Amino acid sequence: MLKSILIFMITMATALFNMQSSFANTEKINQRIQNLPNELKPEFIDKTPIPDLYTLSNIRGSIWIDASGRYLISGDIIDLENMQNIADFNYQKHYAINPKQLPTANALKEIKGNGERVLYVFADPDCPACQALQGILEEVDNITIYTFPMGLTHLHPSAIETSKNIWCSTDPVKAWKTYLLDGAKPNQRNNSCDQPIDQNMIMTKKYRINLTPTIFNSKGHRIVGVPQLESLEDFINNTDH
Repeated sequence: MLKSILIFMITMATALFNMQSSFANTEKINQRIQNLPNELKPEFIDKTPIPDLYTLSNIRGSIWIDASGRYLISGDIIDLENMQNIADFNYQKHYAINPKQLPTANALKEIKGNGERVLYVFADPDCPACQALQGILEEVDNITIYTFPMGLTHLHPSAIETSKNIWCSTDPVKAWKTYLLDGAKPNQRNNSCDQPIDQNMIMTKKYRINLTPTIFNSKGHRIVGVPQLESLEDFINNTDH
């Protein structure tokens, strides 16, 4: 009986020490991150399976920080037991969505090849990164791409109007691509044209899409920005996330 009590007390003391240690580490990190630039300041601090290593996540992605709060580390760390990208796992835990809830009727739909794979893209037509992404998407085959036109008006004041004009074109998908790839402006729309761009802008608030391009795969995993073609293929195939 005494032995059982001692084991219980040691176990509880160890757990309490670990909790206090973790809390102290988080406090150190919280103090350190106050001086980070805004693009690195996290919304979430998560433990990882690696002792004394945490992830800092915001809408842009995740980076690493050690328990002392001294060292920031960027890049991937893969758990070879399950081939899991640890930082991305923590990022998706906070920022993935249910793609089945996306109103695809509000998107430009392009089917390439057999169309078996699926990608959802939120893009501003006047965003240089979105234009770069469109060029990469031209190299992707056997996919259905749902593009939700929108506009970051604080950066591109005419983007919403351009998106509306594109939607109301005779061939909206072609108009979108030729504008992003070639700069060919769409014709001014008829005001009676029924378009969903204002609804898309409301949706961007729901899903916290304030950077473009924002991309989701069939699992609802999110990436922001312009990946290299190989990384994009992995993301679409769900093999690296």
